[in-house]
Amino acid sequence: MKNGLIMLVLAAGSGLATAGTINAKYVHVAGNSGAAHLRVGGTTYFAGHMVHEYTGGVRTGQRFATFCIDLGESAVNSPKGYQLVDLADAPMPGTPYGQVIAGRINAVVANAVALGWIDNRLQADAGQANYLGRMGAIQAAIWQAMGGDVQVNASQTSASLRAQHAILMNAQTFDSEARIGGLKAMVAPGAQDMLYVVPLPPAALAGAGLLAAGLGLRAARRRG
Repeated sequence: MKNGLIMLVLAAGSGLATAGTINAKYVHVAGNSGAAHLRVGGTTYFAGHMVHEYTGGVRTGQRFATFCIDLGESAVNSPKGYQLVDLADAPMPGTPYGQVIAGRINAVVANAVALGWIDNRLQADAGQANYLGRMGAIQAAIWQAMGGDVQVNASQTSASLRAQHAILMNAQTFDSEARIGGLKAMVAPGAQDMLYVVPLPPAALAGAGLLAAGLGLRAARRRG
C-alpha cells in the first residue's frame, strides 16, 4: 500500500522549493485488513488513509492520516526524516511530476474536500458512512492522476471503492480546476512519498494581511 500528505506554506526563490522537515513513521492503513482493495498493474494493494505518527518535535506521538503519491517505494514503519517540498518536485528519487500532474492530484483532493469526505488537512471522520470505500477511492484517483495503471473495475478491486470512486470522479460534478491551498509532498529516500498540509502560524497570516493591506493602500494612492 502507498500513501501521502499535505501542507500550507509561503515559499519564495528559485529551484527546488522546500518548507522544512518532519520526522515520522508509517503505522498502518486505516481499517487494517478491512481497508479497500485496489488492483494496480499486476498487484492488488490496500488503498486508503495511511496513518503516520510523528517521531520528533512538539507533536511526537501524535498521529495523522494521509495519502500516497509514490508507487515506486514501500511504506516504512521505522522513523524517517522527511523533507517537505513542492508537489511538482516529487517523487524523490524519481522524475518530478511537474505542475500538470501536481494540479491533477490537487484537484482530486479538492473535490474530496468539497464532498465533505476529508478536510483541507487530509483528515477525516472515520465514523462517516462508507469511510473505507471513500478513502480508497481518493487514493485510487490520486494514483490515476499520477498516471498509474489503476484498475477500478478489476475483480480484485473492492466494490465499495468502485462505488465511491464513481461518485468522486463523476464527470458531471468533478471540478478539474478546484484546488486547496498549500498542497505539498513529504519525501524521503527509501520510503513512500506522501501529501502533507502545514498550517501557517498566526504571525505569518497576520503579516500576509498587513502586506495585502499595504498593497491596497498604495494602489488607492495611485488611483487618487
